[in-house]
Amino acid sequence: MLEQTLRRLLGTVLQPRAMSLPLVRQAHGMLTAQVNDDSLMDGADFILAVNARMPLERMRHLFLQQAKVASQEKLPELIRLQLPGIPLSPLPVAPRHLPFHAGFTYFQLDRTAANWPTLMPKGAKSFGFHISGDFPELQLQFWAIRSQ
Repeated sequence: MLEQTLRRLLGTVLQPRAMSLPLVRQAHGMLTAQVNDDSLMDGADFILAVNARMPLERMRHLFLQQAKVASQEKLPELIRLQLPGIPLSPLPVAPRHLPFHAGFTYFQLDRTAANWPTLMPKGAKSFGFHISGDFPELQLQFWAIRSQ
């Protein structure tokens, strides 16, 4: 009995809770992030970490106004029609599952927003991001945090 339990536990592959999703620059100032794991699309929390050479509160305020997020397919239409994207909620601190980076502020994509199903339809495999305005030395990181 103990031997079987040990074999099962040793054979378990542990997946990290947080997964970095690389951002790729596209045409017209857009960035994309591929999500190849359907389980992430079904239940992970998505976090955007942002840093720029400007005061933190100013960056947080401007970023909320000037960032747009949706599926890669829906984003161009939102930009063209000047419609809102998926709401971003500023987080007071970095989520505990992410590595700490000084100077970054963190935003969570609001999965509970009424427009989530429209902007991230079932089967969508990538996020699109568009940030307008001037953010000197802008750095972005995109993360998925698996639910337990």
